[in-house]
Amino acid sequence: GKLWEDGVMRNLEKFWCNDHLEEVAGDCGRYFPGGKEACLEQADRILKNSFVFQEHWEMERTHEAVVFGDKIEWDAVPFGDPEWLYALNRHTCFLILGKAWRYRCGEKDEAGRSKALEYGKKFVALLEDWLENAPLAPESRNGTWRSLEAGIRVEFWLKSMALFDNCPLFTEEIRERMEVCLREHAEYLLEVNLPFHRLSNWGILQNHGLLLLGLYFGENGWIQEAVRRLDEESHLQVFRDGTQWEQSPMYHGEVLYCLLDSLLHLKRFDRPAPRRLWEKVRKMVYALAAWCKPDGHMPCHGDSDDIDARDLIAEGAVLFKDGRLKFLAHEVLLEDNLWNLSWEEKAFYDGLEAREPEEASRALTDSGNYFLRDGLGADSDYLRFHCGCMGSGHGHGDQLHVDYFSHGEDILVDAGRYTYVDNDIRKRLKEPAAHNTVCIDGENFCECVDSWGYSRMALPWKGEYCFLPGMGMVSGAHLGYLDRGVLPVRKAVLLAKGLMLLCDAFYSCGQQGQEGQQAGDAAGNRGKAAVHSYQSRFHFGKQGIAEAKDGGIWFHSPGVQARMLCLKGKCRVTEAEISTEYNQLSESFCVENTWEASGFTSQFTVVAAAGAKEQLELSAELLPVSMVRNGRTLSGEEAEAIRIVKNGAEYVMIVCHQELISEVDIFTAGGYESYGKLMVFTPECAEGEVLQY
Repeated sequence: GKLWEDGVMRNLEKFWCNDHLEEVAGDCGRYFPGGKEACLEQADRILKNSFVFQEHWEMERTHEAVVFGDKIEWDAVPFGDPEWLYALNRHTCFLILGKAWRYRCGEKDEAGRSKALEYGKKFVALLEDWLENAPLAPESRNGTWRSLEAGIRVEFWLKSMALFDNCPLFTEEIRERMEVCLREHAEYLLEVNLPFHRLSNWGILQNHGLLLLGLYFGENGWIQEAVRRLDEESHLQVFRDGTQWEQSPMYHGEVLYCLLDSLLHLKRFDRPAPRRLWEKVRKMVYALAAWCKPDGHMPCHGDSDDIDARDLIAEGAVLFKDGRLKFLAHEVLLEDNLWNLSWEEKAFYDGLEAREPEEASRALTDSGNYFLRDGLGADSDYLRFHCGCMGSGHGHGDQLHVDYFSHGEDILVDAGRYTYVDNDIRKRLKEPAAHNTVCIDGENFCECVDSWGYSRMALPWKGEYCFLPGMGMVSGAHLGYLDRGVLPVRKAVLLAKGLMLLCDAFYSCGQQGQEGQQAGDAAGNRGKAAVHSYQSRFHFGKQGIAEAKDGGIWFHSPGVQARMLCLKGKCRVTEAEISTEYNQLSESFCVENTWEASGFTSQFTVVAAAGAKEQLELSAELLPVSMVRNGRTLSGEEAEAIRIVKNGAEYVMIVCHQELISEVDIFTAGGYESYGKLMVFTPECAEGEVLQY
């Protein structure tokens, strides 16, 4: 086709998969028939001016079609959610029509070719309509021309130009009109560079667009400025541990995609990029791999959806020629990879030898994200613990939250985000009660003022961590209840595959004014410490059912069963809501464990998991802890031990809540003894493993 023959357009051959486009359309149809079917279905909808946004990395998905008459309202805000307007003006519809054209234009029959031409005709009509009715103007800078959308739109325009290149309806004149507007995009993107853009994901998403334009038009000044900005932004936004600061794996992924794509294209055009930018991006890929569950999907941490992120890890493997990343991508390529990689890059990935990383568990200490695993297989256990900074308005009130994934399924989960509209459900899903953490006296330790801001946040206090083969521990605290004189400290332990334990300790100081004293008196506690009520919550995966039974909680889903025991207080199962995709709310179950105490208190929560048809028996009891030399039995405020038996296998854990040994002595419980602050024993390992000293 004419794509490679004349002037500027020749550049497009070096972008994405454009050097073997026909082959890619065939491969996607062959290897991802569901993706092809969904694309054609979407394209047919677009022909009728009906829009739903459901692309793989769509930031704000929709599930209900919005249908326009003859006229598209580019600035419409259906459902009161401006995110709809932004999604429409990113022009994923152009990309969908372009892919649909490629799927159908190669068909031999007349019906297929005429359908393909309908897609081409619609693309041109939508483009011309947008150019005429959505110009850049002061009032459109917060709507159809928000700088974020302008940056994203560039990629979809350049991709659709290549996809429609062999379409007779995509004329020279239309291409020239697109180019005039793309130059306008570049001038606009050059001008918009405020502190907000430098620190938020917006900057990287829009400067990725600026870089693509510089490469397309051969404008060196644009390329250099885009690279300078991307380098500065990634330096500001990405922690040393590789985490993008906004505490959302989804936005981490969006930023990472743009940086990977930028470096791949700079490499193809033989353009230099700063070394520290390369290093930041490499760390980001490894951080994303750590965040992802054993099924390759990211958790709904902060403002995130449940998205399969293996395409980005695979792209990282190509860019960094890294077999470990190929292993972490499960050695697969997703559909997006086929559309984005050149023939040479895809061939390189296919031939790259996968290498298993040595460490399964990861601590991303700057961001306070910890991932305990017993291995790196698809059926491995995954325990996620969060104790870190808030991370912009996309962060949630989730200090000390845990997720638990075992036997291929979610068991304990984050309730997600659902919407950005400033309403009750938005606030509800951001607050601590929507997370697997503990609230005190019915008060949230984080309080939202609106969709993006907080009036109160809890300062995290990161603890220690220890990773051993097949097991591990992480601890953390926060100062969100300092005004109530209580310090919550949580230790999360992965004991073995299918077995996890939480130890929560609450350090409480003296009297909290009149109220506390009266509550204390009423409960018969006349000491100085106030009585506090504690609410520990656990949200379960939406695919299963939780019920209180046999003195604990049972969770059953098609593939997994789990048993939860809380050793103190009362447990009740309540109905809850969960959102694994923007604009989609599902029913789920939440367990509330409540108790009251004055002074120091603690709680042990055990969760055991097995396949749906496997045996699962679980018991747990507290044991006294003594000192071996002086024979003293310690109080529960000083140290506690727990014996857990899962399917006949015994585990005993001793936890010290205080600094206890000043002279020489050893702790003992359940017939085991050792020295340390957190010790785990089994009959096979009677000497014990010390997870904290």
